[in-house]
Amino acid sequence: MKKIQTWDKVIVIAWKWKWTTSTVLAIAPKKDERRWLWITVKWVNIVKKAKRWEWFQEFEAPIHSSNIMLRDEKSSSWSRVWVRSDKSWKKERFYKKSWNVVKK
Repeated sequence: MKKIQTWDKVIVIAWKWKWTTSTVLAIAPKKDERRWLWITVKWVNIVKKAKRWEWFQEFEAPIHSSNIMLRDEKSSSWSRVWVRSDKSWKKERFYKKSWNVVKK
């Protein structure tokens, strides 16, 4: 199970988009590693790429997963997410700060 999934509400904690709240659009793995590290966030890290003469395309580039956090609705604070298995051996996500389970 991934710590961060698509359509989660996240906050960016680094770069010039610091404290920007948005949603996760896509999760992409790095080619040489098994972990899912690179995350595309809506309206964050927008870059321009030259396509043709005098024409540029803007798109969201992926950012590293260590630069974002999820919001805990119960305690209304931002926290990182961990994954653990419950008593029936199903994996669940929970907030590191308050130990509340993340709602799907």
